[in-house]
Amino acid sequence: MAKFVPRQRKHKARDREQRNAAATAGGDANATEILPASKVQHEERKRKLREELRSQQHKMSSKKQKRLDHYIETKLKKEENLELIKKLEQTKVDTSLFHSAKRLGQQTESKRDILSRALRERRAGINVEQAEATLFVKRPEPVPELESDSEDEKPDPAPQAAAALKSTSGGPAGFGSGLKRPLELDEEGRPVLPRIKRKKTKATPLVFHIPAREESEEELEEEPEWTGFSSESEAEGCVQLRSILKPAKAQLGGEADEESPSEQLEDALSQQSQSESDMDESGMTEGEEDEGDTGSEGSESSDEDSGDQKAEKKARTSAFKAWAEQQRNEALGFQPTSNIEGMTAAAKSIKFTPRPVEQDVLPPELQINANINRKVHAVNVQRPEEIQEARLALPVVAEEQKIMEAIFSNDVVVISGATGSGKTTQVPQFLFENGFGDPNGPTPGMIGVTQPRRVAAVSMAKRVATELASSADRVSYQIRFDTTVNKKTAVKFMTDGVLLREMSEDFSLKKYSVIIIDEAHERTVNTDILISLMSRCVKTRAQLAKEKPKLYTPLKLIIMSATLRVSDFRENSRLFSNPPPLVTAEGRQYEVTPHWSRKTSHDYLEEAYTRVCRGHRKLPPGGMLVFLTGQSEIRALAKRLKQTFQATEPTHEHPPVRISATEMPMESDDLDAERTKPARLELPDEDSGADDSDIEIEGLEDADAEFKIEGEEAGELMKVHVLPLYSQLPSNEQLRVFEPPPDGSRLIVLSTNVAETSLTIPGIRYVFDSGRAKERIWDRAGVQTFRTSWISKASADQRAGRAGRTGPGHCYRLYSSAVYESFTEFSEPEIFRSPLEGVILQLKALNISRIDNFPFPTPPERASLVKAEALLCHLGALDANRRITPLGRELQNYPLNPRFAQMLRLGLNYNCVPQVIAMVAALDVPELFIPESSLDLRTPEREEDAIRTQADNIEESARERRRKDYNTAHGHLASLDRSSDAVKLFSAINKYSNSPDPEDFCNSMFLRSKALNEANSLREQLTSIACSHKPDAIRAYKPLLPTPSDKQINLLKQIVAAGFVDQVAIRADFLPTPPPVDRKPKRAIDMRYQTLIPSWEGTRPGTPEDAFVYPHPSSVLAHMAPYKLPRYIVYHRLQRSQSSAPGKVPKTRMHALTPVSGEQLAVLARGTTLLEVGKPLGKIEVLESQGGVERRQCEVLLSLVGGGGAMGWPLVRKSVVQKRVPGEGWVIEQYL
Repeated sequence: MAKFVPRQRKHKARDREQRNAAATAGGDANATEILPASKVQHEERKRKLREELRSQQHKMSSKKQKRLDHYIETKLKKEENLELIKKLEQTKVDTSLFHSAKRLGQQTESKRDILSRALRERRAGINVEQAEATLFVKRPEPVPELESDSEDEKPDPAPQAAAALKSTSGGPAGFGSGLKRPLELDEEGRPVLPRIKRKKTKATPLVFHIPAREESEEELEEEPEWTGFSSESEAEGCVQLRSILKPAKAQLGGEADEESPSEQLEDALSQQSQSESDMDESGMTEGEEDEGDTGSEGSESSDEDSGDQKAEKKARTSAFKAWAEQQRNEALGFQPTSNIEGMTAAAKSIKFTPRPVEQDVLPPELQINANINRKVHAVNVQRPEEIQEARLALPVVAEEQKIMEAIFSNDVVVISGATGSGKTTQVPQFLFENGFGDPNGPTPGMIGVTQPRRVAAVSMAKRVATELASSADRVSYQIRFDTTVNKKTAVKFMTDGVLLREMSEDFSLKKYSVIIIDEAHERTVNTDILISLMSRCVKTRAQLAKEKPKLYTPLKLIIMSATLRVSDFRENSRLFSNPPPLVTAEGRQYEVTPHWSRKTSHDYLEEAYTRVCRGHRKLPPGGMLVFLTGQSEIRALAKRLKQTFQATEPTHEHPPVRISATEMPMESDDLDAERTKPARLELPDEDSGADDSDIEIEGLEDADAEFKIEGEEAGELMKVHVLPLYSQLPSNEQLRVFEPPPDGSRLIVLSTNVAETSLTIPGIRYVFDSGRAKERIWDRAGVQTFRTSWISKASADQRAGRAGRTGPGHCYRLYSSAVYESFTEFSEPEIFRSPLEGVILQLKALNISRIDNFPFPTPPERASLVKAEALLCHLGALDANRRITPLGRELQNYPLNPRFAQMLRLGLNYNCVPQVIAMVAALDVPELFIPESSLDLRTPEREEDAIRTQADNIEESARERRRKDYNTAHGHLASLDRSSDAVKLFSAINKYSNSPDPEDFCNSMFLRSKALNEANSLREQLTSIACSHKPDAIRAYKPLLPTPSDKQINLLKQIVAAGFVDQVAIRADFLPTPPPVDRKPKRAIDMRYQTLIPSWEGTRPGTPEDAFVYPHPSSVLAHMAPYKLPRYIVYHRLQRSQSSAPGKVPKTRMHALTPVSGEQLAVLARGTTLLEVGKPLGKIEVLESQGGVERRQCEVLLSLVGGGGAMGWPLVRKSVVQKRVPGEGWVIEQYL
């Protein structure tokens, strides 16, 4: 069998020859394409654009340079694309010849469609040669004779062929010249159409495919080239088309011999579409053409065709007519309109609005929404190379341009960046370098940065000053009793309370150009109030800037949060009518790996000790940060660590501190000397959904696997450098954590939650998180409770972030992942658990009458607001209509609680200002005394069979000696008055001010040196404020405080009672209806008292014990006999300790201030709703009326009445003068 040789396709060979001819001719195939600019022009344009942008900023980091190059490259590409699009818009492309992509690779066109498409392509000038080759085929020579079906008539073919050639002389090749035989012509020169018989085959539907406009050019190029008719039947069909060329042309008013072949084809197609309706046997079906059935003679059509076949033929004929008519109209350029409604609609004029020219889209951080004509001012800062490298490593530095553009374009901006992003230290520097705070710039006001804690404000100010280097003297801080602010200050760090005080004096904050509220996610009371006030201050400054542009500039407000808890600020329409933009910075700088405990232990202090010891032995070098709940736990753990390992510092000489993990609920709860057992937190069911995931089985896994770090070894055991960190620690002791530890030692910082945010302690790689925190809360009755509870997930993430500030770190959580999943997302705002009388008075002083309409980020409970307003009414700061009084405005002048401000006002009136200021300072500064419970003055419990050693005897002797010294010191401080704790506090301030060696005095008297220093600073501050308001009542501040006389002591006690007139308690056995007593109390701390304002929540106490309070063990009253205790006691606060045993109800303890008599209470409560006047007793004397007002003189019983519907306490019978007031009845006019 011969080898198969594929047949050569004529159309493919012809295409190949055409391409070869074009290549040899040297034609440029891309001559009509738009070429891009040369590389040299591109680089030149790139260079000019880079120089233009670099001129706007002289100093630029490498990271910014990369971003700039990327931006330039993108811009150039967009310009090139825009130029290309503009050129393409000028070119009109006829899409009628495009093929649909769905038809690619499909042979669905009939030969009639191919001819029609070739004709349109030739008219459009596309593929002219290929189209002409399809339309015109040269007749081969010699011309064969035409075979006729009629044997009788055989005309001479020569004249007919000559006539046919003459009729087609209009084009390069005549129509029909490609037929195998010449056409037969009649006498008139028309073609003779022979009768063709067709076979009786099943008719197939004829579908005409009209080319769609969306067909692609690729499909046009891939169309096969028509090479002429391949059968006699097809040729004869074309003869039929040729026969109607002249009549069609004649109808159009032209001459047949002048027609072009394309026009002849149009007329032929149209004529045939009209004649086919009358012809039953003419032409071939679509199916016969596709099958290529050539040379076969068709048979006559059957007489038995069904009606369906006729219907199909009629539909096929109508489709062909429509197609042929469309082709004719296109050839003549005529557009027929058959839809009258469409004509009317098309006649309407269309207003065309051109699309605006597309601008080059800038990155989001470069988009400008405000005044683009603002004055640009920059401050050059020279930094050392190592500081600059450290700054560039912070994630927030990469967002500098985005942050600054947002600040320039908006008055209020919210920045959210996880811990470690560097926002606290870098954002103030961004502002400083952009001209904020510069007196020569457009924004000369200072940059104010608020922090919720004093230690954070001081440390951040020092850090920013270090990074600013050449401008370090422009950074200052201001906290209570300490400030470094001067005339050169441009960046000022402060606590939020300091800024609140400045707003009460100048609400517009004229000396600031921008305010940064940092750590807004902590939601302290001051932070919430500050954000609310600043939302109004920003609007006020914007209005003033428009009215007085030379005096005021718009104020910028930046709210920074370490979490995404910003919905309370952004989505609160009462705060900001338009939500401020949110700028998100990248998170933690380094990765922190969390390690969970398999089982959560209730004794977290013991668990912390165990884990820290194991970590110190197994972990590679790196500092440790341990989070605990209070300073008592910190001291206990520090002592144990120093005893276990070799420490860099010796331990204290006094006996070891032994205290439970939860006995001291908070740093300020150290006055609680009751010995309690560790409180057991209610742990979530960690085993829910698991069988034994929390069961520890020894030997199955390495217990120290969590302390093995890949690629690092522990090395030799180092010394421990243990440092405490809590808010009451002196500032110089707090700053020690930022110093590098001694060589060969590991830094171990034991801290409360003060190190949770803002602070970056160098060298910390490992964090040990107890997962607990102690909160001070106030219930609706005003009882203060210290509660150890779980932290939130946000706080846990903040604590873990402390390990990733200076390098990759690890966080060892002393609780399981199941417990973590039970945490709340965010902690509760402090405004829900704090007294609000100071806040309410400050808002009233700002002329905010309706506190319930104030835009709090999270509104407090209505009951808390009502209670605070009631207290202010008792103090005389508000009138009956809840409007501020002149007395209230006077109280607002002092940066104190309204109670202390009332005491200071009375001291000015009674000419004892220095003594009252000292008393106020002693009461306002917490924790003057070191608590007894933290000194281990009690003998620890021992087992019955324990052997007492000589060391135990020495320790017990030292403990006994120290206990004796403690009691002697407190007895000496209480020598001025044995029944008043307020006088005892005053005595400590008095003796400290007169001591030649204050530090030694504090050590010998068991006093806190830091607290006394703050008290002296507060004395100086209050003295200067009092001098400014009443210069005649007080002289300049004197550090030495003289010892008061007995008269001054009695006056001080009454002034204290006036400030706390609503916080008074009566001994239970003096009540109008004394409660039953099961047994007589043997100790003073077991004597029951009842408060004027109910100390329980709800309408009645839950248990009988809830209705009473008891003296605190640290009070001087605790040393008195039970039945020698005073009848009435004014107290500072109520405190409920944690339960010492499950099921045992803890007692509510009363921190007493001073005893008071009934007569004194009757005088102090005048003019308040606390004093109730009874009906006249005895004889009533009618007095002469004045101005028509009835008057009388009588004796009445004055009673003290609180809330809750309880019976009043009878105080004293008093002779008074009353007058009748319409609508009010008899009102006291004068006390006799």
